[in-house]
Amino acid sequence: MCQRGQVIAAMHTRCSDHYGLGNTLAPGSFTPVRPSPAIAAAICAAEILSLIGYSIVPALLPQFIEAWSLTNTQAGWLAGIVSAGYMLAAIPLVGLTDRRPARQIYLASSALSALSCFGMALCDGLLPALVFRALAGIAMAGMYMPGLRALTHGVEGATRARIAAWYTSSFTIGASLSFLFGRVGTLLSWRSAFVIAGMLGAGGVLIAWAALPRGDSGGDEQPQTRLDFRPVLANRDVVALTVGYAATIWGCVGLRQWIVVFLTFCAGNQAAELAWIILIVGGVISFLGVPAGLIGNELSIRYGLRTIATLVFVLSAVAGGLFGFTAMLPTIAVLGVSVLAGFIVQGNFSNLTSGVLAVAAPRYRGATIGLYSCIGFGASFLGTLLFGVTLDQFGGTSQLIAWILSFGTCGLACLIGAAATIFLPRKI
Repeated sequence: MCQRGQVIAAMHTRCSDHYGLGNTLAPGSFTPVRPSPAIAAAICAAEILSLIGYSIVPALLPQFIEAWSLTNTQAGWLAGIVSAGYMLAAIPLVGLTDRRPARQIYLASSALSALSCFGMALCDGLLPALVFRALAGIAMAGMYMPGLRALTHGVEGATRARIAAWYTSSFTIGASLSFLFGRVGTLLSWRSAFVIAGMLGAGGVLIAWAALPRGDSGGDEQPQTRLDFRPVLANRDVVALTVGYAATIWGCVGLRQWIVVFLTFCAGNQAAELAWIILIVGGVISFLGVPAGLIGNELSIRYGLRTIATLVFVLSAVAGGLFGFTAMLPTIAVLGVSVLAGFIVQGNFSNLTSGVLAVAAPRYRGATIGLYSCIGFGASFLGTLLFGVTLDQFGGTSQLIAWILSFGTCGLACLIGAAATIFLPRKI
């Protein structure tokens, strides 16, 4: 019996090392592996620092449009290419966590994120900027979901849902701080903003390197030879939640990626005077994803994911899809309504992610969250690009009808999300 206990303890220890959580079990202990608060806090802090460069482009999009003479379609490419890079890299990098320690993937990706900021600071045109922004998206794919898998390994139920909510909220905190960091671009230059963002990202690498335990360099003893998405796609609940997640992100792109350009249009001749206020509103909208996600997650735990997610989608279709009409209001009213709409449309971020972790088969959890995040950020890229294309097709940023129709594409995405989540079972 003693020998058997030692073998089982060794297996627990290897499992802990493999997912980058350290040897949290004493020999002979049968307690499930759980992430420590210090590790969770360190990963969240490192993620926030690595995301400082994430929203600099949408925060300063009018500057890039003017400096490089971009069309709205080209601006859509520039703002959305991060999501495209994420989309391309999410499946292979997140799926790799089924075979390699998440610590290795996370550290390499966070280093790439810092380098992409320094590279962006050297760009003189759209093409090289697209390359470095795509690299930033690839880096984010290697940090975001692998970090989430490491944090939630060995945790079940409401505790896992809350860890996932706080972790996804740290992404929102980083994105909102990045938006406010765009002020550096207005005071100094956008190049200076990216240089400082790269330095902060390097600090995030050091924090993660110091805090994350050094795990086994190898993968599972019997790793999967390839990613198999057939079991993932056979899970109807996973498919519904994935479609819902894509709809949530698509529904937010107008208020998260184009809000500075839209508020500049609404401000008219006052745009220069209100530049700092516009950036603050953009940052507040991004930051509101934290309380909105946490509240949506808690309501879903209490009243059911299907009910809350569907309700939030319907409200988002109204608040986000009709937001273009607010341009007819006084500027101060537009600023206030944009904050309210930003809160509503981000209410489904955390609960859908918690839900997919709950319904995913443990054996295919890496493949599941890889596909989930890939499709979600693919929707971010396509939504941002379609927004810009719609602006160009209907007269550009100076035409009210162009803004109304562009925001309408976000509302349509929210209606699709409502149609998907209504088919979820009552209890997840």
